[in-house]
Amino acid sequence: MKAMIKPIAALAMLAFSAPAFAGGMTVAEDGDSKLKIGAKFYVNLTAQKTTDQTGTLGKTTGVAVDRAYFSVGYAFNDIWSMGLTTDFQIESGLKKRSNVYIKKAYLQGKFSDAVVLQAGIIGTPWIGYEEGLMRHRYVNKTFVDTYKLDSSADAGIGLKGKLADGLFAYHITEVNGAGYGNISKTNAMDFNGRIGVYPVEGLTLDFQYRDGYKGTKTWDAAKQANVPGVRHTLLQGMASYGMDSWRLGGNIISEKAKDKAALINPVTKSNGYDAWGWVNFADSLGAFGRYEYLKVKKDGTIIQPKTTRYVAGLEWFARKNVTFSLAYDYSKTKDSGFVKGNFVKNTKAGLFSEIKF
Repeated sequence: MKAMIKPIAALAMLAFSAPAFAGGMTVAEDGDSKLKIGAKFYVNLTAQKTTDQTGTLGKTTGVAVDRAYFSVGYAFNDIWSMGLTTDFQIESGLKKRSNVYIKKAYLQGKFSDAVVLQAGIIGTPWIGYEEGLMRHRYVNKTFVDTYKLDSSADAGIGLKGKLADGLFAYHITEVNGAGYGNISKTNAMDFNGRIGVYPVEGLTLDFQYRDGYKGTKTWDAAKQANVPGVRHTLLQGMASYGMDSWRLGGNIISEKAKDKAALINPVTKSNGYDAWGWVNFADSLGAFGRYEYLKVKKDGTIIQPKTTRYVAGLEWFARKNVTFSLAYDYSKTKDSGFVKGNFVKNTKAGLFSEIKF
């Protein structure tokens, strides 16, 4: 118990000192030009355990900074602006060392609400949008982000806007494909698009189509030929309904990955769905929950790994831009690795927080 007191106190001190930062607002103006800064931290104190058919694979307890974003935005005038966002994260594959990425670095031209052009390292159409609806990215990612079916940002160009007084929205991009963690150019670009329909207040209907090689189609100079790569095609639909104090939503996802170089069993299909919701039942309290299901099918085998996941939590809005939650996150994959009887279970529980300015 004593070992937990100091980390909890540290989280509380960080949260209640957050307003000391002069962020989330304009810090300089010169005519039409404006400079803004901001930051967002995901800090948690959790116990986590991973097991499989052989026993316990890992067991940890402690404080982690899952993400630390810093952003700067500069508006030249009402049309042209630029933005920069850095992303600090812990890379488990790098012996737990921290890594800093440029998540966004772009030029934007907003010619009207219907025509907004972006170029550089830009946000992709789906993940950031869904995070804004489900509101609990600091506890769990979206479905396509969790299972690496899409990336939240990438290098490329994009066009987005709202039409018919907000009845329709669109966001289309042409990107390098591997995500902002690897923005290297390859021999093909990926298309990623979302169309939204909002027929009545509170109701959102959105559809995604993503197609490309995710940076795997390259040029082999020695062979003077293309490396075929793996072509991924993703389809997704989402419906949600809610008001200021609550929202319910659900997604249906289907992805096909075809290895162009494989002569045997080239196709892997991933199909899944989720349901999520949140409610604020007082000015400072709330609750949320999530369920996910994923089935993976691969050519040449009748074994189909199936993953189920449950997330539930209670929230406390300590003050503006400071949120804590006590949450439980459980997932299990049956027949993992396409081996009958294998499984992987992961359990995480504890205190999560989002602090931003």
